[in-house]
Amino acid sequence: MGMFIVYEHPFFYIYGKVAIPASCWGNTAHKMKTQLKNFSTKLILTLAFIAGLSSYSKAEDIRMVVKEERANCTGMGPQTCYLVKYTTSKDWEFFYGGIVGFTYQPGYRYTLLVSRTKRANVPADASSYIYKVKRVLKRQKISRGIESTLTNTAEANFVFNHRWNLIQLNGITQEQSPAYLIFHREDQRFNGSAGCNNIFGSYEFSKGAITFKQIGSTMMACSEEKMKLENDFVNLLNDKTFRYDIADQTLNFYLGNKLVAMFGMTDLETGTQ
Repeated sequence: MGMFIVYEHPFFYIYGKVAIPASCWGNTAHKMKTQLKNFSTKLILTLAFIAGLSSYSKAEDIRMVVKEERANCTGMGPQTCYLVKYTTSKDWEFFYGGIVGFTYQPGYRYTLLVSRTKRANVPADASSYIYKVKRVLKRQKISRGIESTLTNTAEANFVFNHRWNLIQLNGITQEQSPAYLIFHREDQRFNGSAGCNNIFGSYEFSKGAITFKQIGSTMMACSEEKMKLENDFVNLLNDKTFRYDIADQTLNFYLGNKLVAMFGMTDLETGTQ
């Protein structure tokens, strides 16, 4: 396409091969400038929109199962995470982020169809993906009420209404041990001390047995004696199932027929006998 050249004339502006009266040229130039400005604005907005779209990849639909209980986990700091399984999962995995549109109620196991969108620019404290519920495929009540799994309500109250100080570990008496456990009825969580650091996790009572799962702790350094007690105590509890009984105001844990831990009853509020 040839170049248009404007020639100035006393009465006309010659624009290419078209003669435009000088009296009209001002209006024409103004319109051309306005159209060019509008075009530039639209171009900038279009590019900004495309750039915004590029910050997310195409969403994919996945199925995930959310466990009926949450677990303590550590991301940017201590927090509580969902436990989830995907189609290819064998074990429960920590889920550190949130799920948009998901209303969670402890005690129910959920099967969800969610859309998962990968972020292009991931903030330091955020998940690599955005998860959004498309449909709740299944909501199942998991019957693990603690009062039915302990032998009776009186025994349940006895466990929950006291703090349990460690007084014997692997056959060795613990004199004034700082280690203790407190069991919480509502969400089947426990917390306490392992001798140096605070510990926490989940538990499950079932037919005269107790299982400890997903034990976490703070990370302070202590004396060699306290650290040895802590390591022995946590290693004993972690992911283990014990037979238990309550006798003479003590809570006793057994592996097979061997007594491996004994706890003395103390006041829940003050920690004193």
